Amino acid sequence: MKRKNKLRFIIIASFLVIPLVYNLIVIRPKIYYEIEYDITLPNREAIINRVETLNYSDYLSGNCYSGSGLYEGITCYVDRNLVDFLKNRIEDEIWPRWMPWYTHKLCYSFLGENHTRLNLTYKDNWIYSLKDYNNQSLISSQFFWRDYDLYLNFAKIPHVGSGKSSLVLNGLIFVKMSVEYVWVGDAYLWYHDHSFEQYILLDLSLDVLLILVYYDIFID
Repeated sequence: MKRKNKLRFIIIASFLVIPLVYNLIVIRPKIYYEIEYDITLPNREAIINRVETLNYSDYLSGNCYSGSGLYEGITCYVDRNLVDFLKNRIEDEIWPRWMPWYTHKLCYSFLGENHTRLNLTYKDNWIYSLKDYNNQSLISSQFFWRDYDLYLNFAKIPHVGSGKSSLVLNGLIFVKMSVEYVWVGDAYLWYHDHSFEQYILLDLSLDVLLILVYYDIFID
């Protein structure tokens, strides 16, 4: 009789423990967010606050997805609201989850640095290159499957009507913001994949000279 009770206890415990261990080992490592700030400038907090709380809709063409449902909270630019929205989704996760492919992760990085001189080659609606003093490109290769949005402040950057323009800019703050967000649901009921590369130039008064955003937003 004692042996049967012991066996029953082991079976019940297994039903409780195995799913917990499975989720801790297989699922939980794929539910996380990483937020990294790489900026050591004296006015670090002012720069971060300026860039993350900027009203991008005043500068860029649109809001991408301003409707309801799955697209609610998703914009085609990176700001604090977007990062907090995606991070809160992960923090509000309900588990256990059962499918081994279940993934929910966010990686957000913010780079800010001073540049004494930058070389900009541009046209009205495109930036061909942005290079530092050593002629190293600050903008990664263009991703042709991504959409983009662009703003150039022609109050501070000379406007030329036709052809490429090249300009040397002095005393600027360069910011790069990157977001990678993936959410793969149980039983393939949903798949979200959002990728952003956002570049911003500020002068030393933190006025915006340039915004360039590559984005790839997929929701299924």
